Amino acid sequence: MAIENPLRSGISLKLNAGSRDNGTMIIKGVSLGAMMRGAEPAKIMDVVGALAPILEFPLYRVERSEISTVEN
Repeated sequence: MAIENPLRSGISLKLNAGSRDNGTMIIKGVSLGAMMRGAEPAKIMDVVGALAPILEFPLYRVERSEISTVEN
């Protein structure tokens, strides 16, 4: 029987830092680690909403990652 072992979880905030001369967006990242695995999306967005006023650039996207190993 396979067992899943959580290693880490977190969210990454992608910020719109403007545009290059060719029109492509410059994206800066801010990471938050040690998030509770399986946290509800609404709660994640509550945290992001609380942080947004202190970020240097406007929020573009929120990404969640949960990394684990699977072993026999």
